[in-house]
Amino acid sequence: MQSLRIFFIASGIWYLCNLVLLWPPVYAGAMPLIYPGIDLGQGKPVFGLLLDAWLIVGIQLAAIGVVALWGARQPWKYVALVPVIVLTEAVGAAWDIYSLLCSGEAAWVVFTTLAAHAVIVLGAWYSWTATHREKAQQG
Repeated sequence: MQSLRIFFIASGIWYLCNLVLLWPPVYAGAMPLIYPGIDLGQGKPVFGLLLDAWLIVGIQLAAIGVVALWGARQPWKYVALVPVIVLTEAVGAAWDIYSLLCSGEAAWVVFTTLAAHAVIVLGAWYSWTATHREKAQQG
């Protein structure tokens, strides 16, 4: 269960950090780096709406993070959270690929976030298999 506990703690902290990174004053400054050459409407009401939408994404990720941190106390009881995290990462990866191909997102941002998604999915796979193997040995 130790690997699942570590996975939940790491994922929980990562998802809470995403809330900080997507907080409007922080994210607004990063947007021109993430979408270079794209008119995002900075200074117009639509830009505030864009930032609010990303804040909601951050809040949703933070909610998963809080549950993951709570689940680290009793990992087996919360093992069903692992597929939720994997699917969250799969959706994020699909969005990143779409953003690269269709929305002008900087390639370095996409490849960085795809690497983060991959690390989390590999961590999920490792902790999932180790936990189930350990549970099977216990009987």
